Amino acid sequence: MNEAWPRAVLFMTTGHGDEEIAKSVILAGASDYIPKSSLSAEALKRMIANGLKVAEMRWRLHEQQNELRLFSDVLIHDMRAPLRAIKFLSDQILEEYKDGDLEEVARQFKLMKKSVNKTSELIERLASHINPHSTGRAERVTVDSLFDSLRAVLAQDLAASNAQIDWHSGGLSVLCFPPDIVQLLQNLIGNAIKYSGGKTPEISVFAEAAQPGLMISVADNGIGVPTEYREKIFEPFKRLQRGSEQPGTGLGLATCAKIAKRHMGVIWCDPQTESGTTIRFTISLEAQPVRETA
Repeated sequence: MNEAWPRAVLFMTTGHGDEEIAKSVILAGASDYIPKSSLSAEALKRMIANGLKVAEMRWRLHEQQNELRLFSDVLIHDMRAPLRAIKFLSDQILEEYKDGDLEEVARQFKLMKKSVNKTSELIERLASHINPHSTGRAERVTVDSLFDSLRAVLAQDLAASNAQIDWHSGGLSVLCFPPDIVQLLQNLIGNAIKYSGGKTPEISVFAEAAQPGLMISVADNGIGVPTEYREKIFEPFKRLQRGSEQPGTGLGLATCAKIAKRHMGVIWCDPQTESGTTIRFTISLEAQPVRETA
């Protein structure tokens, strides 16, 4: 049960309690045990408070174990190729230098730089994925302010791609960690530009109230995502075959999923979209219209 629902809290109570029963039910996954003869309002409050703390610690441990597995996968697979390339190129450079072929040395240095950049990008994206969260407390901001920050961050990419973006804030405000949501939207819009298929990117960013919080949709006119991949793309290092020639690590959407999860929300690729891609995510905190001031 703990593996299936690491944040669940389970209590057991029986009419005849003893230490052996308590030991067996806790080993089976219960958070606590209490005989019926000891039940009281105060005892229940204490058990629930302690149980929630234990469940939260168990869930965090579960998440950390998953992250460690992720790190090991990267070290074994994704970093092996660029590091092997760097070693090979350094050997080649040494040979060419001894032969006096400086032109070939310069060419090999350029190739080595590409491998170093690829390794550096992978490390940066992995660090962002492992810990994408801002510090501090959530704050209430307008969706328009999130969009303003996003336009500033994306200014260069938007200018270079001539992307056309329609922004619809819905006049909403939301309780969130603003830098995280900006990063999430930056990843989605960056993908929309990257996978435009050679066309001028046309992107719509639409916010709307969705109980119990807010939903934001990012739709584009790009190459789209095949139906069979629409759930897998949010897993770490999952990339489409037809997008494999594009630079990237396969961590962008996985990071988006972590940020949405932190905001008690979900993220998904719309299954009804037939042209381009539409990705929606929720922030399951209260959303409300911005109050007009006189």
